[in-house]
Amino acid sequence: MDASPPSPYQHDSPLSPVGGSNYSDSSRDSFPTKIRAPTKATRRIRGEIACAECRRLKIRCDKTVPCSTCVKRGCGALCPNGTIPPGEGSRFVLAATDHLRHKLTRLEARMRSLEDALSIIHSSESDQPHPLLALQDDAEDEEMQFPTAVSDDEPKSSLTMPDAPGTLCVDAQGVSRFFGPSGGTEFSELDAIPHAMTGPHLQDLDPSYLSPEINHCYQSFPFTPPNVIVSSVQRMIESFLPSMDRAITLCDTFLENLSWMFSIVSRQKLVDELIPIIYKQAPFPYSPHDLALLLVVLAIGSLVDLNLPPYNLEAQHYFRLCRATLALQPVLGAQSIVTIKVVLHLMSIYNGMSGKESNLEQSYVLLDLAGQVALRIGFHVDPSMWGFEGREAYDRRVYFWNLMSGVLWQSLVIGRPPSLLMSYIDCRIPTVEDENIFHENGVPLGFGIWGFRATAECLVPVARALLAAKPPSYETITDLDRKIRELIPPRSDLIQNHTDRTEISMRIFMRSHYQELMLMFLHRGHFAQAMSEFPDHPMSSPYSQSVTAAYSSACVVLEDTRTQFMRKPLLCARVWRIWSFTFSAAIIVGTIAIRGIHLNLKPPPLEEFEAICKTFSRAAETSSRAARALVSIFGACTWH
Repeated sequence: MDASPPSPYQHDSPLSPVGGSNYSDSSRDSFPTKIRAPTKATRRIRGEIACAECRRLKIRCDKTVPCSTCVKRGCGALCPNGTIPPGEGSRFVLAATDHLRHKLTRLEARMRSLEDALSIIHSSESDQPHPLLALQDDAEDEEMQFPTAVSDDEPKSSLTMPDAPGTLCVDAQGVSRFFGPSGGTEFSELDAIPHAMTGPHLQDLDPSYLSPEINHCYQSFPFTPPNVIVSSVQRMIESFLPSMDRAITLCDTFLENLSWMFSIVSRQKLVDELIPIIYKQAPFPYSPHDLALLLVVLAIGSLVDLNLPPYNLEAQHYFRLCRATLALQPVLGAQSIVTIKVVLHLMSIYNGMSGKESNLEQSYVLLDLAGQVALRIGFHVDPSMWGFEGREAYDRRVYFWNLMSGVLWQSLVIGRPPSLLMSYIDCRIPTVEDENIFHENGVPLGFGIWGFRATAECLVPVARALLAAKPPSYETITDLDRKIRELIPPRSDLIQNHTDRTEISMRIFMRSHYQELMLMFLHRGHFAQAMSEFPDHPMSSPYSQSVTAAYSSACVVLEDTRTQFMRKPLLCARVWRIWSFTFSAAIIVGTIAIRGIHLNLKPPPLEEFEAICKTFSRAAETSSRAARALVSIFGACTWH
């Protein structure tokens, strides 16, 4: 005999009449009006009235449980109190509802017994109904049914996501990390995977070949160690520089393989100005931060040198020298444009691409600090206000909007508020005419003017809405969706789509689904809500638009990633942000493949999911980020 589940209102003495009453039969008879009449749900279970589904359809019911009509229609598990919600896919009913119906019957019978006992006891002390019983009077005649979609007449502004502050991770030592509701999946899921299970072997550099002074400066970053002789340590660091030809080659590799992603430093600055000065070809003074700028470019250039193995020791060598050099000049005190670019922004990029998941947190901290320093030196104000003109004004505007885009995407991925807020920004976007005048050799730098406009018009309001303390209304989400879709992709991408030039091919690849990435981040919160609250019928939920938008956007991201990986496999495998975005898209498609296969969405979700798993498998041979993601999704991929 099944044990009845405990009730929150069950106590030993007050409800003792339920198990063995101390009241006589005459005592019970003296309170006939206090015992509640059976509800419609109870009467249906007893076969006294027609079942809820027959009543909804206005057809004859034989009042058996389950009735013959429901059995013929394939929904006997819902009879007598359940109804099929209207809409697409409503004929599919999970078999688990049968066992839930029996459990509901037992719980309701137990609840009614306790309510009757409470009514009898309370009536001896008061003529008024017990408050717990009075609260149920209004809901007495309500029909039991599944949640249905909000009608078209109901304003969407009334729909909001529940308050979700995010996730706070605290380890045994009390170290805490916060991931907001818009992000964290990529970090919380992948951080739980042991390093030994994933990816190519990462070899750590043995720094013993460097002098103790250099290693001490490395450990002191971002502070300057006391009693250090700057000129002496700087000469030691410069003795480890590569040949001038090798330095130029690594700078060109850096620009060719990564200039499509950001515009931080130009070839003119590196090859024509910085290298001749540092290699004593030009008699001009330079600071330790200038030397650090060259070293971090050499480090990143080594990471994306496709003739070297991934995460190679040469890259670690230059990065270690870079950090040591930065300690020779106060980072938090003597700040300049070079400080933002080298100390913070480029070091953030290196940490993200280094292959070590532990460095990703440093990547966020450094980029966030870059935003703070940019505010301190007035980058958020248009350079014309400070008297800058021509090339210098153009470079400042271009870099600021590159920094703005990087800060916003990093905030969305992790779910933390950005350091740069649009309400304080007065730096205008460069014009196409400026780009034509100052843009040299046709080498693409970042996403160009189109990317800056997309950041200002779409990415900023998306970040503002998703990272706000209070979740946005669904009307806000749909308005942003419409604004993003109104962006017109650059015509040049259609003309140059089949080029083999690395920097142009990679820029077209990222810009081709840039809008889809924004739509995916915009809708994935409501997508998750629809799939959890309406698992059987998400297309009948109030957030059906988010289900289709998130899925279609994710499919575009996956398709573009697969295509570009076939074209540029070695380079794509080394850019960790590609696999972070692709992992987010794979989670959405995988959810539909496992829980929404009956929705018949196009393209077929299971095929898309299996295809991207194969891409992750190939990329995992050289990408630690793809390897860790593969461990997380492989179980779901083989579920079928």
